[in-house]
Amino acid sequence: MRYRLLLQIQSYWHIGTGRDAGAAVDVATHRDQDGLPCVPGRHIKGLLRDAFERAHAWGWAGHADGMVVAHLFGQRTERITVDGAPTSGALRVSDARLPEDLRAWLRADAQSAQRAALFRILMATAIDENSGSAKDRSLRGIEVVVPIDLGASIGPMPGRAVPFDWVQKLREVLPLISAVGGHRSRGLGRAILSLEAE
Repeated sequence: MRYRLLLQIQSYWHIGTGRDAGAAVDVATHRDQDGLPCVPGRHIKGLLRDAFERAHAWGWAGHADGMVVAHLFGQRTERITVDGAPTSGALRVSDARLPEDLRAWLRADAQSAQRAALFRILMATAIDENSGSAKDRSLRGIEVVVPIDLGASIGPMPGRAVPFDWVQKLREVLPLISAVGGHRSRGLGRAILSLEAE
């Protein structure tokens, strides 16, 4: 059975592409094939893995078995022995996207202004410790997305067995994820994640 992971993003957020977007934007945000904002499934999977690993490290009841993390999310490559081969995880996570009816409306050519309104540019600069003023050539523009709700599909890969209580364990660790995307420690991407049956 597949589940719907809901991301209620409550502040500006940024998923980097590593590319610029012109003279004013040093770091563009990730978009899907329709030019709409989305959170890649690999990013979500990484956040979920981190939450499971923290619950295990902190000795949460029901999270003592560290093998569950490797089973659900795959083996970390830095923990593989020389003779070993990495194992993939049993969970599949799709990209988190806007609801399909809203996506269909925004894809229309007449909605280009509404698509553009989903994005903003934040400017930042480095401050010189001695003078307290901006350092030369340090102004940077980062493209961000406005707060929106997104949804991703999550469930076992076909033919892969998962622990019977994986959904319960997932729900237990979701509160450990308080933000998505880049610059989370600087206030971007504040989010509430929840899970419901599809």
